[in-house]
Amino acid sequence: MRVGIDIRALMEGKTTGVEVYLINLLNSLFATDKQNEYVLFANSFKKIALPEFNYPNVKVVVTNYPNKFFNLAQKFLNYPKVDKLLGGVDLFFSPHWRITALSPQVPLVVTFHDLFFEIMPEFFTWRRRLWHAFMNYRDAASKAKKIIAVSESTKNDLVKIYGAASDKINVIYSGVNGGNGRNGGNGTYFLYLGTFEPRKNIEAVLAAYQDYYQTSDVKRRLILAGSAGWKTIVRIPRELADKIEIKNAVSEQEKAALYHNAFALVFPSFYEGFGFPVLEAASAGVPVITGFNSALSEIAKDFALFANPLRPSTIAGAMLQLETDNELYDSLRGRGQAAAENYKWQTAAEKTLRLFQEAVA
Repeated sequence: MRVGIDIRALMEGKTTGVEVYLINLLNSLFATDKQNEYVLFANSFKKIALPEFNYPNVKVVVTNYPNKFFNLAQKFLNYPKVDKLLGGVDLFFSPHWRITALSPQVPLVVTFHDLFFEIMPEFFTWRRRLWHAFMNYRDAASKAKKIIAVSESTKNDLVKIYGAASDKINVIYSGVNGGNGRNGGNGTYFLYLGTFEPRKNIEAVLAAYQDYYQTSDVKRRLILAGSAGWKTIVRIPRELADKIEIKNAVSEQEKAALYHNAFALVFPSFYEGFGFPVLEAASAGVPVITGFNSALSEIAKDFALFANPLRPSTIAGAMLQLETDNELYDSLRGRGQAAAENYKWQTAAEKTLRLFQEAVA
């Protein structure tokens, strides 16, 4: 079997959940499968730096069309056929949908991470909403022979919003990178880790921290870490300037160190298709405070302390509760590490490979 894989999502060099998914799933898939051939596709008129996938049965094809013209041609001319650019494939896999012209006989497998842009479009700029409309995710769900949903929450959204057939949607949970440098307990700061964008609700983290700081005897610091998103300007209260630190463009190595020394993760996102930070923190033995919504209520149900994302006072209450209740703190640490053991990239890769085989059959 010759499998084409779209890696255009890796061209921007970011480390959001999509990139984490793509890099880890593909590395596990290629390490597992020595028999099939994989051809990775990207397109850029300018020179780009892509992650290296050093496997004998994997090669990368980068075409050099100007992206705007290429995307327009893909959408409105249905040309050039990407499978032809790759020398022919038996299957095409899109781990994060970008408009793709394919020959009719080539089965398509698409991963959907979330449909937040459909549920709360007001959280996006008009440019991003235009981009989502151009990509036409509904059409991708219709054309796909098989769909991977990263959670039951995302699967339910696909059925409810797009009317996708439930029997062609397969829930394959992502893995979690953890286990190295696990937290020994009682870290020195509260941590937010994620993209800086409106849906992550960083304003509530700051408001909660202000409430916490006024009441706490310990007065731990707060670190806001992650990668740049859009339309979020983090305004730190002047009186807390020496207690709050912002870390931008955090690498995977820096993430591990941040988890290792954290007291707890504060992650009151309004919506997640999966929620990598809650599992990464849990794997590192860091208790998690998050919202009971979307995939967070599914993934973190056995180990998180839930708070209302719309009420910072409940988040502050959870922060104080962890600080004063040692028994609860230790219980959440243990439960989180146990739950994280169930999320393996190896398992995700094996299930994805079986799905490829079913799609071709």
